Amino acid sequence: MENARHTMLLVDDTEINLDILEGIFEADFIILKALNGKQALKVLKSQKVDIVILDVVMPEMDGFGVLEAMKEDPALADIPVIIATADEGENEERALLNGADDFIKKPYNPVAVYKRVENILVKHVLEREKLKDALNNSKMEFQSLADSVPGGISVWKAEDKISVRYYNDGWCELMGCTPERFAEKYAEDLSKVIYPPDRERVMGALLADSKPGRSVHLEHRIVRDDQEVRWVNLSAVHYKTEDGAPIYRAVDIDVTSSKENEILAEQRNVELRHILEHDSLTDVYNRYGFCTRTSSFLKDHPDEKYVIMQLDIERFKVVNELYGIDVGDKVLCTLAECLKKHLEGIGVFGRFEADHFVMCIPDDREFQEHVRTTLQSQMADMGLRHEIDLYFGIYPITDRDMSVELMCDRAQLALESIKGNYNQNYIIYDDIMNQKVLLEQEITNEMEWALEGGQFQVYIQPIYSLKENCLVSAEALVRWFHPEKGMISPGDFIPFFEKNGFIVKLDAYVREKVVELLAAVKKQGKRSVPVSVNLSRLELYDPDFCNKLVGLIENYQVSPEYLRLEITESAYTDNPQQLLDTIGVLRKYGFDILMDDFGSGYSSLNMLKEVPVDILKLDMRFLAGNDVFGREASILASIVHMAHDIGMATVAEGIETEEQASFLKKIACEYGQGYYYSRPIPSEKFLELLDSGTHAEGRRASGSKA
Repeated sequence: MENARHTMLLVDDTEINLDILEGIFEADFIILKALNGKQALKVLKSQKVDIVILDVVMPEMDGFGVLEAMKEDPALADIPVIIATADEGENEERALLNGADDFIKKPYNPVAVYKRVENILVKHVLEREKLKDALNNSKMEFQSLADSVPGGISVWKAEDKISVRYYNDGWCELMGCTPERFAEKYAEDLSKVIYPPDRERVMGALLADSKPGRSVHLEHRIVRDDQEVRWVNLSAVHYKTEDGAPIYRAVDIDVTSSKENEILAEQRNVELRHILEHDSLTDVYNRYGFCTRTSSFLKDHPDEKYVIMQLDIERFKVVNELYGIDVGDKVLCTLAECLKKHLEGIGVFGRFEADHFVMCIPDDREFQEHVRTTLQSQMADMGLRHEIDLYFGIYPITDRDMSVELMCDRAQLALESIKGNYNQNYIIYDDIMNQKVLLEQEITNEMEWALEGGQFQVYIQPIYSLKENCLVSAEALVRWFHPEKGMISPGDFIPFFEKNGFIVKLDAYVREKVVELLAAVKKQGKRSVPVSVNLSRLELYDPDFCNKLVGLIENYQVSPEYLRLEITESAYTDNPQQLLDTIGVLRKYGFDILMDDFGSGYSSLNMLKEVPVDILKLDMRFLAGNDVFGREASILASIVHMAHDIGMATVAEGIETEEQASFLKKIACEYGQGYYYSRPIPSEKFLELLDSGTHAEGRRASGSKA
């Protein structure tokens, strides 16, 4: 061991243990011995001891008593103590808690015991002695060392000011002045160099109630002699108290560059957070930002009542088509600016997507009315020839544990219930809507189970030739027969399935059942007629859909001419190119394509020009107004005539009266479907219909189309 001949005190009431330890260390240490705790303390107070090996169990005063007495005596507290014990459990834990440095276990392993002592000496004695020798041998060497350290090293007393007792050249460099200038201007009160806005924080940390040994670590700014502001990292240790004031040893390092980089990084983080949380066009919160901020906002205002108010622009696509994207963007930005002007500091607001805006505002009917009328007035002031109508859905927040996303969904659900209603532009979420939400949740929970359990059944509604009054084709529809609820209306589950995507699975199930039916008709030698099935808009996004469909009919050996595919005109507005590509492939395989519900929405002549469908299905709800055979009838006749001119056949669906059937025959509509001819019937009944003949007997049916 280097620097040998340190003094070791061995304390044990068993002489053989003392002899064993002496034999291990006598070559490198001056050995002192004590047979009990009281003797040990006398030796410690009378002679210089560098390390103690202390037995636990001894008469008069045990090892714990010695250890406690040493730690209470400042002259002895720093002497390292190694406990010798045969019991590592409770003794080890107690000794460590009372300040022991290490353990050696009886019986002694000489190598392990020596190495533990050596490690303790290196840690507690040798390093301390080296530092002490370096400081005591030469004050000049210490000064040279201190001056070579980057930054300011100082010793000072902290009161209402900071009086400096020692400083190195680094402090002068840090301040940008000579040592003489530093001594003259700053040594008497170093606190004057602290940047004024930081002074209270720094002095508060230094003057806080503390005992010697407390450290202070903080960053603050200083004002150099040339008035330049710099950032420093202060590390100060309260090493003693004098006249009630703490004396600190301190190091100040210039961290201006890293701090500036940190500030720049934080600014960049702020910018990135802004991008993450804000809409790029309007610079209000996006969906993520709104939900995050509203969640915090509600927690910050626990005793106040708020609502979520969702806003949509009626037929915003028309604005873009008529005036261009730039004007459409201007409309959105105008709405956003109006929200900023009237809601800043009152609530939270943002743009979810497209023309969907959302607000979290006080549950105050008058204020809500003010917001709605102000926004609507702002739209009118834009001076567009096209009137811009705003619709609002309001969800009163009663359950703050609910996610903000779900709150917004409920406000949107309310809004959707009045879209297109020109007599009402806002609605408040109520129990009826809540029941719809609960129903949708039940449907979500049961839909997979229902599909696997065969609860969905395929019904067939015949389609007749209006001229020949005979069965020529049919449409497949789906019914849900729940074992407890009975039949669930398609109006309750089809729109929801279209929204949550389950419609893809259901449509695939229906198609396979229809193809099975067509295969059974072929096998039984019956005269077959084409049956049409729905093609979901979501399926257009499946690049493998066409291959799956062809594989299905090839597997059942059914000709594609007997499986017709119905699409809606909304599929064209959603994704026209995808629709055109898919239809092109399907028609090459021999499938006929039907455009369903033409005339029920915002039908586009451009769509008829571009989409190569074979049959146009007309919705008889188009004639639901009072003007049954006036302008509406003329328009319907024109549509039929136009369809013929461009090579499309026409099917009228929803025929319920003989009068309607006669009118359609008169305007040369080829085919009809509806309760007047037949309700949707189970597949087995449809097979019987094919057996019994194909002519229909028109009749008046009660109820509406299912």
